[in-house]
Amino acid sequence: MATHTGEEVLADSAAVVQEGRNVDSGNIDHASAGISITAIPQGRRSEARVDERRKCSYEVLKAIEGESIVIGHGEAVTLNQSTEGMLLLIPLAPHANRIIEVHTSRPGWKRTVDIVETRWTRPLEVETEGNLYLVGCRRVVGPCHYLSF
Repeated sequence: MATHTGEEVLADSAAVVQEGRNVDSGNIDHASAGISITAIPQGRRSEARVDERRKCSYEVLKAIEGESIVIGHGEAVTLNQSTEGMLLLIPLAPHANRIIEVHTSRPGWKRTVDIVETRWTRPLEVETEGNLYLVGCRRVVGPCHYLSF
């Protein structure tokens, strides 16, 4: 498990929340700078990803008796994206194949939602914040754009 400082991993304009735990962040541009390339499983990508660090909100879903139940939610950071997936930095470790709804803000009132499926999770120890998790996801639906008022 890699160890990093909070400043190396997180950014100023983002906060990651888990069960009342707020993780204040430094600069989003430094979010991936402190993450060793060995921390990301390279062989699992099927296409190139583009760095796109954005604050986002998420809901981890579980199907129970045909209903989608939210079992975790909060704020996170997307570190990179492609047409087929994205890499998230979040304060909880979802199981493989778990569905996550990810909402990102765009300029103005615009928002984007992606429905992704967890492919892998890797713990990332941050000195000042404790454990956070890199979560590799495969896009199921999206991106879908909408307006938020």
